[in-house]
Amino acid sequence: MQATESVYRFDHAELNPASRELRVGGEPVQLGARAFDVLLALVTHRERMLTKNELLDLVWPNLVVEENNLQVQVSALRKLLGAKAIVTVPGRGYRFAAALDDAPAADRTAARAAVAPPSVALPSEFGNLPVGLPPLLGRDQDLAQLRGLVREHRLVSLLGAGGIGKTSLALALARDLAHRFRDGAWMVELAHVSDPGAVPGAVARALRIGLPGHADPARELAERLRGRELLLLDNCEHLIEPVAALVGQLGAALPELHILVTSQEPLRLSAERSMRLGTLAVPADAEVADAAAHGAVALFAARVAAVQPGFRLDASNLEAVVAICRALDGMPLALELAAARVPLLGVPGVRQHLGQRLRILNNGARDAPSRHRTLRATLDWSHALLSPLERTVFRRLGVFVGGFGLELAQQVAADDGIDAWAVVDLLGNLIDKSMVVLEAGATPRYRLLESARAYAREQLEAAGEWERLRAWHARCMRAAIDRPERAGCMGFETMDQWVMTCIPEVDNLRSAIEWACGERGDPALALELVNTAAVLMYQAGRYGEGVRWMRMAEPLVDARTAPFVVADFCGGLAMIGLHGGVNAQEREKLLERSRAIFEQEQAHGRLVIALCMSAYVSAVTADFESAERHLAQGRALIEAPAMHGFRGLWLYNCGMVRRYQGRTEEALAAFAQALPLVRSGGDARTRFYVLNNLAALHQEIGHIDEAVDQFRAVIEHLRRSPLTDAQMLAFAHNWYAHALTVQGSLAEAQAQVMLSLPQCRRTLGIRHFSGMLALLAARQGRLRDAALLIGCDDAARARRGEVRSRADTRMLEATLALVGVVHPPSELAAWRLEGAGLDEDAAIGLASAGLSALPG
Repeated sequence: MQATESVYRFDHAELNPASRELRVGGEPVQLGARAFDVLLALVTHRERMLTKNELLDLVWPNLVVEENNLQVQVSALRKLLGAKAIVTVPGRGYRFAAALDDAPAADRTAARAAVAPPSVALPSEFGNLPVGLPPLLGRDQDLAQLRGLVREHRLVSLLGAGGIGKTSLALALARDLAHRFRDGAWMVELAHVSDPGAVPGAVARALRIGLPGHADPARELAERLRGRELLLLDNCEHLIEPVAALVGQLGAALPELHILVTSQEPLRLSAERSMRLGTLAVPADAEVADAAAHGAVALFAARVAAVQPGFRLDASNLEAVVAICRALDGMPLALELAAARVPLLGVPGVRQHLGQRLRILNNGARDAPSRHRTLRATLDWSHALLSPLERTVFRRLGVFVGGFGLELAQQVAADDGIDAWAVVDLLGNLIDKSMVVLEAGATPRYRLLESARAYAREQLEAAGEWERLRAWHARCMRAAIDRPERAGCMGFETMDQWVMTCIPEVDNLRSAIEWACGERGDPALALELVNTAAVLMYQAGRYGEGVRWMRMAEPLVDARTAPFVVADFCGGLAMIGLHGGVNAQEREKLLERSRAIFEQEQAHGRLVIALCMSAYVSAVTADFESAERHLAQGRALIEAPAMHGFRGLWLYNCGMVRRYQGRTEEALAAFAQALPLVRSGGDARTRFYVLNNLAALHQEIGHIDEAVDQFRAVIEHLRRSPLTDAQMLAFAHNWYAHALTVQGSLAEAQAQVMLSLPQCRRTLGIRHFSGMLALLAARQGRLRDAALLIGCDDAARARRGEVRSRADTRMLEATLALVGVVHPPSELAAWRLEGAGLDEDAAIGLASAGLSALPG
């Protein structure tokens, strides 16, 4: 049969696109408009299969319809044309299978144009870019970088995960540059093209040109593209090889052509320059002025305002908005889908339900591509592009929390079928395909965005691997952070090296401990993990979290627990609870039990550590007799040549005991002897404590200017050290502020207090330093605030079970004297009692109030 003037004849049927008529056996048949469009699409694309999504977008453009609508139309057509006229490719799509005489190429092009999805285009001299694009938020730097690349290079690939905003950025750039190119900028959407051989035709249709059909389509396309200067190929990841071949051929034939490709993986062509697009910026702190300037918050707020007029970012919703943006990693598509849920759930409700993000983020815009109408559809699209082995490694990486290092990834993802080195190659593929994020740094680290991790977990559960992987992950974590001794262990020469290696895995350590302590966990493994975690979290200054982990595992310690494990647990809990979370009486019982077991087991290294802690705890509770006894026992042990590595720790604690005893010169000597030992031993935390106490002692003996210089040097040291943490900074800034207060530099002292507040919020809390702040407030003339802060200090010391040292007592007396000049003892006592009941927020308010006392 022959197709003439775009009339298609096959079997006993005749299809006329112009009159939209179908005849069967020479008689017209009643056919609905949608069924006619389905048939026309299948006939005009008869050289390949059409996916279900392609047919839905061709026949129901810009509408969201159920897939069964398509099935109904196909069933109606089969009744008219016969069951064999349309073939179903299970799970994928449909193909027109009836015999049809070849139609002229021009007719084929015209017929395909008849069913092409409609698009709103710019005037022809500027190309076919859509109009009315929403403003591009949070991408100024990205846009500038991409603009520079496109101007300098003829082939640029914009890479990134699905939903990260590649198309939006590329369109914004193309629209910005369209007038600079003679024939404008042209966009080719390839997401709906599934046949590799159809790529040249798809490009031709988007550019509104026909191909003769007599030679190689790529060569014919190159001939017709002469004079075009900017071409945007969108969503190429599923056709990466044919697109790379076509782009390479076009680039060689057309020296003026600039091509911008958006894809989840690079084309890997020699002329290609790649730019990988990251997520939108998310603020670290919830301050309105700062948060609104971050791209993620700006986008979320704008999209909520679009669906809920009157919405604006303010103090009442800021914390929840920032939490949503952080939980969604600043991923633009996820933020837009979350914003669309706000009218139904409210901002707090969206935040609350993000644990089920793959279920609730499913209401995208009707005019969005089908793969972007739900978060799951976007992830399905990306996941389908992976090979079976890549899918296996991807889902196994979903067991990690936060980032992960290469060795951990190899251990967790490998099995009998995928060895550790195959994991490296597959991980590289996942990075190239934007399924795994490579984090910059001296030592590479990797992570899954949280939405991808949720999807990977679902894949793990579907594969029946979730529980097994959780257990294996916990065991891998035990090996990764295996407890070091004070020197030399697992290839680490110093404690600092061990800490720097292990700290990045804290999120994974937390996850492993939670599993091991849980109903399906492993009690013995849980205790091993928390005992090592106590050392790590102490060294990292993360005391509160360390205490929480040990309290979680505490019920697992019973009569069956090995004595050495019990001793490690007791010593670890006492150590991590030194600054809160464990009161003085409990600390002493824990240390007593720990010392007894270590002594019996002749574990001399750990016994020295327990004795040093015991000496310090006894000193801060004014039990100097016990402190001296512990120091003497420790000194006898460190005299052995094998124990010399512990001398720096012992000398530091000796200095602390002497300081609380008021023996200042002896304390200075002990700290001075300890400093080179702890420095060479690679123990950053003890080194910081020694430096800080040396400066404090110079202040106590009246060398105030020297003390100020030393505190300033301590802070400079912390700024340079990779092991500096929030606890160290909180201590350093507040002690420096105290020295400045004594010196009379009140404005600079207040500035140091303000610098300390973010660090205090993350670690000890500002009430830990309220005694120092009381003296600053008094010298600023804020006498009532000074009395309240003294009360805070009273309560904080009571909670920790600590007495005031002699220097602390002198500081208290100086503050009380300033307040007592104006206010009677009864008023001072009432304020002091009131201050004891203040919470952390109130204490921060008092610390910040000093700004108003500054001149000007």
